[in-house]
Amino acid sequence: MRAPRERGPVNAAPVFERVYGGLKQMLREGRAVPGARLDPAALASTLIASVTPVRDALHRLAGERLVAVASDGFHVPVFSEPDLRDLYAWNHQLLLLALRNARRSRAGFLPHPPPEAHSAELVEALFSAIARAADNRELAMTVAGLNDRLHAARRAELAVLEQVGQELADLLEADLRTLRSLLGRYHRRRIAAVPDIVRALYRPAN
Repeated sequence: MRAPRERGPVNAAPVFERVYGGLKQMLREGRAVPGARLDPAALASTLIASVTPVRDALHRLAGERLVAVASDGFHVPVFSEPDLRDLYAWNHQLLLLALRNARRSRAGFLPHPPPEAHSAELVEALFSAIARAADNRELAMTVAGLNDRLHAARRAELAVLEQVGQELADLLEADLRTLRSLLGRYHRRRIAAVPDIVRALYRPAN
């Protein structure tokens, strides 16, 4: 059965943004395991769109490194242990750089997100706030991209690490000196747990 065709150029931008947002959320939440093939026709049917905006969105997501492109089409990127260690380590270094250039003497810029938010969203709000405090757009954009690429891993961490909630509460309440130390501990915990986190990533999300 063919996916329905979109009507006219007037709807092109809204359709693309809807498809792009839906695909990005699917990837961030780990609803497709690493290495899984992303079939544009099947996705078009699921998203009630034509294949063209789905392909366009997949290409944009490939540019953001949320999708891998191979000879047989689009895939969810494969997370190897070295890859994930490097992402955690790079994220840590960027946050330390942001803190060295932060224009505030205390961590009053840290967010106060709603308590019902998922821990992965809490981490993203925190790390984005730290990046913005450096007043450097490139740094903030790089951290935002890492937030997207690490989101599925951060959701998988909950199956591996204990006391994540308390760890996040401590980060959100820290002053700048304590925050640097806590960020080091936060990232070292995850780097040490990378083998278990990678295994959790290969279990489909509920």
